[in-house]
Amino acid sequence: MASGASAPRRAAGASQPVAEVLARCLEALSHRPNALVCDIDGTISRIVPRPEDATVSPRVTEALENLVGALDLVAVITARQAALARRMVGADGVEYVGNYGLPAGADVHGADSIKAARRVVLPLLAGLPCVTVEDKGVAFSLHYRNCDQPEAVRERLLSLAAPVAEATGTRLLEGKRVIEFVPGALPDKHSAFLALTEARGIRGLVYLGDDLSDIPVFGEIKGRRAEGVMDAVAVVVRDNETDPSVAEAADLAVEGVDAVEELLGALARELSRSGG
Repeated sequence: MASGASAPRRAAGASQPVAEVLARCLEALSHRPNALVCDIDGTISRIVPRPEDATVSPRVTEALENLVGALDLVAVITARQAALARRMVGADGVEYVGNYGLPAGADVHGADSIKAARRVVLPLLAGLPCVTVEDKGVAFSLHYRNCDQPEAVRERLLSLAAPVAEATGTRLLEGKRVIEFVPGALPDKHSAFLALTEARGIRGLVYLGDDLSDIPVFGEIKGRRAEGVMDAVAVVVRDNETDPSVAEAADLAVEGVDAVEELLGALARELSRSGG
């Protein structure tokens, strides 16, 4: 692979047409071994008021299954538990990396600290009935999307959560109108991405994400492309909650899950036509 593969246009401005993103993705995937790696929430599943109601459309499921036959790896990396991710996506042959890449059944150092943080935090939410608590097994999240003044609620939640995290030895992660408590030693999306791609020796890659946790992955992709060890493209899926820093970190942008559905379907058709 030539060093310094062509750098895509910046994503900080308007989203690019799907056809343009498709062409760049096909270019990256021409290198083998190749992979498509994506997030779930906000990427292939629309963000909804209650996280437990999120779904993945049959169109996405079909496209991913078709891509399994055309690529060396199709994978999902998510903060959700792997079993739940598998039920949501429903695509056979996809590798599901849940809980930030934590191995199934692993003894999480700091799991007790999460239980302690939850016990302290829940009573503090009594005055914030609009906040939804999501249990992720090894972590828990506070969603404030349904609040009338989300930014004000965010500031209040951070003021409540930060002392609890410090006292219990947990970490706080922020995403789209969500604050998450995780154990201090829990892996993150970046480490999960590294483990996944290095184990397979991936040389051609398309990565789709939409949130702050994807920024380190986008940076890794740019670094590897600059070194000439991988031709890869980082695609941000934008919506009205996308932080500008996420778009700035990516290579290309598509507008919402509808565009992702179109892109994945087109990728599957083109790769099938060309024999992968």
